[in-house]
Amino acid sequence: MSSEKHLFVLIHGLWGNYKHMESMRAMLSTTLKKDKAEDDMVYFLPKENAMFKTFDGIEIIGYRTLIEVCEFIRDYEDGKITKISVMGYSQGGLVARFMIGKMLTEFKELFEDIEPQLFITMATPHLGVEFYNPMDITYKSVLYATLRAFGSTILGKSGRELFITNSSNDILVKLSQDEYFEALSLFKWRVAFANVKNDRTVAFYTAFITNCDPFIDFDNKLKYTFEEKIPGSDYRGILPKIVDLNALNVKSHAPVKPTNVYKKWGRTILLMLVVTIFIFPTVLIINCLGTAYSYIVTCKYRKMLSNGVLHNEVRGRLGLTEQLKGYVTDAYGSIMNSTLDMDADNEASNASLVNEEELPWKEFIQKYSTINDGVWKSGFKKLPFDESRNTILRNLNRLQWIRVPIYIKAVNAHGVIVARRGMDEDTAATGIACVEFTGQLLAYLMQNTD
Repeated sequence: MSSEKHLFVLIHGLWGNYKHMESMRAMLSTTLKKDKAEDDMVYFLPKENAMFKTFDGIEIIGYRTLIEVCEFIRDYEDGKITKISVMGYSQGGLVARFMIGKMLTEFKELFEDIEPQLFITMATPHLGVEFYNPMDITYKSVLYATLRAFGSTILGKSGRELFITNSSNDILVKLSQDEYFEALSLFKWRVAFANVKNDRTVAFYTAFITNCDPFIDFDNKLKYTFEEKIPGSDYRGILPKIVDLNALNVKSHAPVKPTNVYKKWGRTILLMLVVTIFIFPTVLIINCLGTAYSYIVTCKYRKMLSNGVLHNEVRGRLGLTEQLKGYVTDAYGSIMNSTLDMDADNEASNASLVNEEELPWKEFIQKYSTINDGVWKSGFKKLPFDESRNTILRNLNRLQWIRVPIYIKAVNAHGVIVARRGMDEDTAATGIACVEFTGQLLAYLMQNTD
């Protein structure tokens, strides 16, 4: 058994719990052990940030996660952890970026002998959450204004930060600067997966870290082409559907004829009635209670953050002070399982069978490391970003990312991208293929980190 270990941390998202990352952990464990000694890899899924705790804001959640990682490393006895990789799903990608900023700077005495390897985000809103309506459709303007108001109100501090409502909630801007940028730059590979369609939570542009979103631009009716040859092997029969953005062009791929406006309005009104009568009241009450509770419980810790006291106490014992640890473990009680995961994932139809001819990994990585250089943007408009989002975009694009535009055929691809409901018939086949592809891509990158 090797005494040197590679720690792989997987962080879930808003409204979630650690179980959402179990499918990805299982896939990585199966895939990575084919090319490395299984004993070399150690997987850790932080558990303390579940359900309403994810409303508390990136800093509180990030410190809480850092405490767990520090405790794990401190108590690990089966060898020495010498490498670390981090994966964040949805909001978990932002928490991961906060955590590594503190981990590799303020807490570098603990991590100075641990080498950063892979940093991966799955459907993470790097540029925050905002709804754009380039076609200026009236009903969408009303809908988006409503969603924006509620999203920045009933999701606690996290909601205000995701929408970057003001200078007091600009943590996403800070995450692209200084220690956070420095820490991100230390990882040998950075990978960002983005859903091109069917993600009702995180739009393509923000997960892909770009100011151009042709799928929004053409109301999700733009035709696109998939990569014909996908690297990797041993898929379950369905290849992951990766969109070839270089083949995405306004002139050669005209949008599908728009849906009849009256039918669209009719469906929208019917949907809003169903949501308003049956779903919205329950969700609103639960989220409002969670927001209020989050504010009350974390109020004193926010004062400690603003005064620098929280930082000092966390550093005092590597984040293990009794006061803060008591808050972490007792503020909300035991971990709650998510009961509001209402994704209705559909099986993919007419999917291609596995092609034995594979696109070499080097060629794939080269292509998708430069995909954001502007080649595919011809003819598409830039989104009207505010200064905060332009700042984040400029800073993050100073680093090289492997950006994977993935298509998942499901009612809501956001949960399916990590198969958070499991790797069985409840998850769309294209989602399972995405998880399988992720494991094989990371296995290849891990072999090429020297």
